[in-house]
Amino acid sequence: MRRTIRPTVIMIPLMLLITWFGAGLSRTEAAPWGSPAWLFPNNTYPDVLSPEGFREVRWGQRRDIPWKFAPSFPAPCRVREDENLSVFGVTASGITYTFRNSVLYGVRIDIPGREQTGLALKSCRAEYPPAEESDRPGGREFAWKTAHTSVFARLPESDAGTGTIWLWGRCRMFPDDADTPVYHASPPGLNTHPERYKPRQYIVYRASGPISIDGNITEKAWLDAEWSDPYEDHQAPYAPPPWKTTRMKVLHDDENLYFAARLQEENVWGHLAKPDTIIYLDNDWEIFLNPTADGVAYYEFEINPLNYAWDMFHATDYHRAGPLDLYYNVTGLRHAVGVQGTLNLHHDTDTGWTVEVKWPLASLRERNPRVSLPVRRGDVWRANFSRVQYLHIYDQVFPYMLPWSPCEDWVWNTTNTGDLHNPEMWGKLIFSDMTAGSAQDTELEEACPILNPPPAPKKRRTDMVFFPPARVTIGPDPTDPEHSPAHTADVPAFRMDRYEVTVAEFAAFLNGGGRDRYYDPWMRVPEHCGIVREDPGKYRVVPGREHYPVVYVSYEAALAYAESIGKTLPTEAMWERAARGTEGRTYPWGNDPITPERANYDFHYGGTLPVGSLPKGATPDGVHDLCGNAKEWCVGEFRSYPGGVPMTYLGMLPPMIYEKPVIMPAVARGGAWTKQEACMPSAYRDSHGSLNMGFRCVVVDE
Repeated sequence: MRRTIRPTVIMIPLMLLITWFGAGLSRTEAAPWGSPAWLFPNNTYPDVLSPEGFREVRWGQRRDIPWKFAPSFPAPCRVREDENLSVFGVTASGITYTFRNSVLYGVRIDIPGREQTGLALKSCRAEYPPAEESDRPGGREFAWKTAHTSVFARLPESDAGTGTIWLWGRCRMFPDDADTPVYHASPPGLNTHPERYKPRQYIVYRASGPISIDGNITEKAWLDAEWSDPYEDHQAPYAPPPWKTTRMKVLHDDENLYFAARLQEENVWGHLAKPDTIIYLDNDWEIFLNPTADGVAYYEFEINPLNYAWDMFHATDYHRAGPLDLYYNVTGLRHAVGVQGTLNLHHDTDTGWTVEVKWPLASLRERNPRVSLPVRRGDVWRANFSRVQYLHIYDQVFPYMLPWSPCEDWVWNTTNTGDLHNPEMWGKLIFSDMTAGSAQDTELEEACPILNPPPAPKKRRTDMVFFPPARVTIGPDPTDPEHSPAHTADVPAFRMDRYEVTVAEFAAFLNGGGRDRYYDPWMRVPEHCGIVREDPGKYRVVPGREHYPVVYVSYEAALAYAESIGKTLPTEAMWERAARGTEGRTYPWGNDPITPERANYDFHYGGTLPVGSLPKGATPDGVHDLCGNAKEWCVGEFRSYPGGVPMTYLGMLPPMIYEKPVIMPAVARGGAWTKQEACMPSAYRDSHGSLNMGFRCVVVDE
């Protein structure tokens, strides 16, 4: 039986509630206690806006903003399509807006030249007269505060350099404050991170002593364990870091996994007091655990400050029609919460809350019998950890959550574009047989290095590869034979591109006119793609990225590109016929094991490679990169193969039935530089992507 320890809840005194409602708020009897409808009938609630802001849009505003924003990159960082660069008496080189939990939080203004920056600074001081001034060393930095706005400015180093003024709201939704420009997104042109990407790793050592699950993480075993890196935004590194610190620890012994987390929070608050409900509608902490490191059969656990939890099982990720089992309970799971402060009382200042979880290893085999037990040194599991954070209003009697406000997702390992249910983008738990606190397992601490990329090919053939008609076996998907069993298919004659479509080729397509809708703002990231939109219908390629595969491509964009050059996308049968041949190879090159010399997978190279960089991985016919590098769109929806069990998507089962019909995603093949080794055989099927989603074309012979 699961045992939970619940912290004491401080309830609102009755007279305070009576006073609150006597001030004019009312409720409907049918609405649940504490719900937005209970607090604010008929969808009305007090606007929580600052008296100050920028250009008559106040800090804290999220609706009815009279500006036209360009497509967001990323979510917290926005620029206006209707921008007026005249500001503070000068002409800025750029203005960037930061949104926090969907509300306007701050503005960054970049100004060319020292003289112009100085003039703007004087005008800014007149418009935002300081109530508090902060001294800054060096003579180039300035900071002050009004009652509702913090200002930070930096003069350029040289007369021709660029200076910056930051404004950000001291809104009552944000009880924290700072003397530096916290949580500000960089302008899109500066928001790049050229270093190659490596997922975070955490070495799971053996516990040095007993652990009592009571929410108090001060036992010797926990003191001997190392804290993880602080959590980051789920769109990191392209979004600012969280404004509250979150860290976790993981330990193991022969029978259990142990998790501990510490969450900084000035006002610990929670209202969901029911197990196995949608806990992420509160501020919460979450575990995502994939012991087989293949994106299949993973577990999720969520817990709020009241110590109510929700554990569940995913057969696979949402995009691959993973039927979520909401009612699964982990056998023997125990958890506890400790509050460093006073729960649900916002008239004092808390430190935060801590979580402690004991997860029996044997339970992981209940739904995934492929889990390798006992745990051995060097075992690698994929995992992620999340913190959901909402805005709350703290100057009311009841510190209510801002109704209908999107949450912030802070995670241990970024997924780059915000999709948490994307196991290929999770971090790695690497198990050691050494005891925490004794010594570091140096070899494992340095495991999974990024490899030096091979030289890019000097020449590429431009002809297509011909495949005569054939009857071939398609499938089974080694990770999902239930939905994708083996079957035969007649494949007509076709010709296939030797290489994936490149950045230069796709940019030329965009420059053909009338194709702006096929551009994704994320394509401008040079380390992943490298196509910059300068004006409508005008695009340029970041130098050096010409021969990399284009990514961030939608299915519709891939179809449009192919049609524009008289080609189309391959069917799944065509794609698999090219990758496996008529003999049914495991990989494009044959049946020899996958290695980084043959395929770009599992972050070995930290990003895509120029197409054709790994000739040892080409098919005998000379088709390159069918395994790894970028995923490739194929024609058709991601449906079950003939004879397979019908797929069940999120929204097709209670309690999450969608009112609108579920739209089947398109199908993708070929793995990617991000995919795990188990997902790289040519029969593997996928249905989504972002920084790894590309395509190649075919021509079907009549």
